[in-house]
Amino acid sequence: MKKLLSFLPLLLTGCGDCEDVHLTPEERAWFADYQQGTTLTFRSNRGATNTLTVQPRQEWYENKPCNKLESGPYHFIFSQVVLRPASAYDEKHRDFVLNIRKTHPERPGLLTFSAAGLDGTTDALPGKPTATLQQQVCTLSSGKTYPAAYVFRQGQNATNYGNGRMQAFYWDKTDGLIRYELADGEIFDLAAR
Repeated sequence: MKKLLSFLPLLLTGCGDCEDVHLTPEERAWFADYQQGTTLTFRSNRGATNTLTVQPRQEWYENKPCNKLESGPYHFIFSQVVLRPASAYDEKHRDFVLNIRKTHPERPGLLTFSAAGLDGTTDALPGKPTATLQQQVCTLSSGKTYPAAYVFRQGQNATNYGNGRMQAFYWDKTDGLIRYELADGEIFDLAAR
């Protein structure tokens, strides 16, 4: 009985109130002020048009039971925005998705991007291409230039889990998704919002 009672304080410290983790304004900026129901129009270098509709924004906390022993003293935040294309490039991986998962208030959140199966993340994963944020100049067909757009390219800093049609996509922290490229050379640029 004494042995059981000696474990009681350890067990009690594993339960209790956890602190909510919040995204910083810098982390929230990745969501580009997307409003539910907004339609984004993309036009290609071959005359095609595709629209993407902003789905309801989702945000929730994980570790709700506050299991400090297994998961730590925080309620992890998970935030997501989904852009649903009218014309899908991959039926299994249809959407364009940005996720941020933050597990500690003093560490940056993990960003994961998926564009119809082409996935990029801010963390390097074993056996995958070096997953880092890479920036480059991106000039859209409208003439608008983004001097430091984030680019995710198959085999460089993104991995294709889909059918291979998506080759690259560009993200701007103010305007969100601004361009995507297909493997056959077709390029879709964001039309004026």
